[in-house]
Amino acid sequence: MGGASNIWLGDSRLAAHALSPAPAWLWSADATRVLWANPNGAAILQAGAPDAIGDLRFDPEQGAAAQIARLAGTLPHGAMPRLERLRGFGAGIGNTLTCICSRFENSGGEAAVLVVATERAGPDLPLDERLRQMIGTLGDAVAAFSADGDLLLASPAAHTRLGSATTLDQLGAESLARTASRDGHAAGRIASADVTLERLSAGNTVVLLMTMSGEAPVTEQSGVVAEPAAAPVAATAPAASSLTTTAAVEPPRLKRQSLRFVWHSDTDDRFVLESEEFVGFAGWTTKAALGSPWRDFAQALGIDGDGRVSQALASRQTWSGIPLEWPVDRTTERVTIELSGLPVIGREQNFEGYRGFGICRDAARLTGLARQRDEAEAAKARAEAEAKALADKADAKAAAESKAVSDAAAAAKAADEAATHDDAAVNVVPFRAQEAPSLDPREQKAFSEIARELSDRLKKNAKTPLNDDDFGPERHEPIADPLSEPPPVARAPARDKQSEHAILDRLPLGILVYRLNDLLYANRAFLEWTDYPTLDALREAGGLDSLFIETNSAPAGTAGARNGTPALTITTPGGKRMPVEGRLFPASWNGENALVLMLNITKAADKTADLALRRIEDENRELTAVLDTATDGVVMVDRDGRILSANRSAEALLGYEPEDFTKLGFGDLFAPESRRTVLDYLDRLARDTGIALLNEGREVIGLVRQGGLVPLYVTIGRIGGNSDKFCAVFRDVTSWKRTEEDLINAKRQAESASSAKSEFLAKISHEIRTPLNAIIGFSEVMMDEQFGPVGNERYRQYLRDIHASGGHLIALLNDLLDLSKIEAGKLDLTFTGVNLNDIAQQCVAILQQQANRERVIIRTSLPAGLPQIVADARSVRQIVLNLLSNSIKFTGAGGQVIVSTSLSDRNEVVLHVRDTGGGMSPQELQAALEPFRQLATSARWGSSGTGLGLPITKALAEANHGKFTITSTVAEGTLVEVAFPAPRVLAK
Repeated sequence: MGGASNIWLGDSRLAAHALSPAPAWLWSADATRVLWANPNGAAILQAGAPDAIGDLRFDPEQGAAAQIARLAGTLPHGAMPRLERLRGFGAGIGNTLTCICSRFENSGGEAAVLVVATERAGPDLPLDERLRQMIGTLGDAVAAFSADGDLLLASPAAHTRLGSATTLDQLGAESLARTASRDGHAAGRIASADVTLERLSAGNTVVLLMTMSGEAPVTEQSGVVAEPAAAPVAATAPAASSLTTTAAVEPPRLKRQSLRFVWHSDTDDRFVLESEEFVGFAGWTTKAALGSPWRDFAQALGIDGDGRVSQALASRQTWSGIPLEWPVDRTTERVTIELSGLPVIGREQNFEGYRGFGICRDAARLTGLARQRDEAEAAKARAEAEAKALADKADAKAAAESKAVSDAAAAAKAADEAATHDDAAVNVVPFRAQEAPSLDPREQKAFSEIARELSDRLKKNAKTPLNDDDFGPERHEPIADPLSEPPPVARAPARDKQSEHAILDRLPLGILVYRLNDLLYANRAFLEWTDYPTLDALREAGGLDSLFIETNSAPAGTAGARNGTPALTITTPGGKRMPVEGRLFPASWNGENALVLMLNITKAADKTADLALRRIEDENRELTAVLDTATDGVVMVDRDGRILSANRSAEALLGYEPEDFTKLGFGDLFAPESRRTVLDYLDRLARDTGIALLNEGREVIGLVRQGGLVPLYVTIGRIGGNSDKFCAVFRDVTSWKRTEEDLINAKRQAESASSAKSEFLAKISHEIRTPLNAIIGFSEVMMDEQFGPVGNERYRQYLRDIHASGGHLIALLNDLLDLSKIEAGKLDLTFTGVNLNDIAQQCVAILQQQANRERVIIRTSLPAGLPQIVADARSVRQIVLNLLSNSIKFTGAGGQVIVSTSLSDRNEVVLHVRDTGGGMSPQELQAALEPFRQLATSARWGSSGTGLGLPITKALAEANHGKFTITSTVAEGTLVEVAFPAPRVLAK
């Protein structure tokens, strides 16, 4: 079926379900073959790969094929789908699978039925297994790529053809990928090979399927010629630029060729992007317009000129692949963005907006444009800073020259006085007094740590004698001419990097040194605050991008607000958000320029931590109080059965003191016959981490310390995901057991009373039938005047009344016996296949004469092809006769009685009997279903009876597993429905 599979996958209607985790099938119109199935659908039908589906043949009159044959004749023409509940098709025994069914016609006009499940069924195949099975059904050189262009799976022939290429970009097929993602299909040439790309759906993801023909290998240097030709967008690498503290945040260097982002909108179409990365690339114009309605947003950016997105948002339907030319701030360039959206439906089926995603398939070009823009802004800022620095330098030089003349004489006098001092002061150089910089307590503490570290180093090296090389030979420096050039600055000696790192690790500040996106160093405080064990772990998590550092204004009154320090928020890998104060400044690191990010935890964070700790303590106290007030006993144990703690209810239930529980094992709380059950229960939970917290529990016998037993219902659950602690909940079921015993006794008494009633009725019936038969028989002899004429007409009328009363009493006895047998469950029923239409037609014929006498019209609607039901034929005939007799009896002259049968959507066979009689009120309807109740309608229409007709009919319907429903309205009529459920319906 390899070629056939490839032909069917060319149809977008099937490609949408090709790799779906939910099964899908394409049946022939005669239901004898499956033309196509996705891997999950093939696994359900034959537990194999899809390539053997075409070899299967089905009987259209049995099983799943019979349901498809029925659908083929009832589905509407066109692509209008219909929801159907189908049996089999991977659903469990007795269950149904909800499917979307539609009529399907291929390009050749061949008719078929497309069946797509709305839920997962059968074996849950992972995506790689679905890809492997599908590729096995296609041609030789077939490969599957992700929506981002990465190779997922390829056949051996395709691997040979692809060579070392692992992405569509390396093949030069990015334009083909964009076309296939947008239109569903693309074809072109790579080198001398013809290739086609098909877009296949795999649930929430998209897979691009490449089919290659020809013999030439497809290499990384191959060019692509698309049909129609489309010039590939050149992705040039942006030039490197130095970073400054005033420059905008540099976009991350993307290794991927596409960039995805998520968006959403509300009921007013207010558009919001949830990707800071894409907003950073697009620029301020995009960021400023966010949150406004889509029409205003599109007008501000100059996009969606044809209104396709506006129409899609107004449709409230799922849509995808709408291209937009998105502007990049401070450039004249635009990049192509594809938007897709899915309507959000609330719990009350109300529309709440859209959620969707967008994709830029040329992320390298987008990154380059953003980098060029940021480099231009950085260059402008540097130029302004250099110009200001030159002006400040000129002013400072002029001031220094004027001051140097006045200081020259003072310097000469100071030198003469220094020469007269003793030799101990030769190397002492006096410094000019100047105002000391002011430091806040945090900075003072940091520099104190540095001073202490340097002092320790000096003490450590104090034993090493100093020589002339340490400080250079002693010499008297001549006084320099203040107007001459300053002497060259001597190069500082090489520093010990390990010592520098040790000093930085002792600082109570977080220090991070980085160059571009390359992280160079992080001290211990920075790693502890961000919850990363090493700098390599931070690099693997994504570097600076993984920290999600957000710049905010510092709270008023804080040190950050006074010093102009920006407030940042760090997000740790565990999701914890920590407010910090940060400073960013350039520095030299290993002889090259770098940026240093210095962080300090704000007081607000400390206060937040204290508040969080207090809140946790309060919650713990509240939880303990809640456990102590609970009526159920709660015991904490470990996996070895040691008791860790217990609440007060457990102490009161079992009679132990709090200190006694810690000395006991979990099994010591139960009677010997229940101890093994509880320990096995705990052991199973300890070994199987997949068991849920709520499980079936156990009924056991607890052992009270003072003596005695108490019935308990115990439920044990694991605390947390992989914790070795367990929580056992004890519930005293003494009252339940007592109630259960009472109910059992009541049931036995009811059964005994019912049996006695049935026996009494049987005996009474036997004793009454004998004289009744004699009365009826003698009355018939006298009515026939076999031994001579009666003579008086009044006597003849009395004889007819005697005969009618005897017959009525016999019918009453028969109804009583039937009702008693039904209630006792002793009615003899023979279940066979019954044609409900035939029985209904026979009953109508029997009562037609009665209807004619009452001048009532009987109408029938008995559709052909109604499936048979499994029921007792005699009782079904009695049901139909009772319903028809009642309808004729209570319908006046000129009225109608309608008898109909149908097959419901739930595959139930339903009998309907409707009349246009006087009807009943809800109170009268309730009374009619009670035995021996006569209604006013009986006298109204001149009818009488025993009052057992409807109760017996309802009981007979329920004895045949049917559902009896009656509705009635005064002056409008009555409708009775008897529905036989799907398990009692035989397949056609």
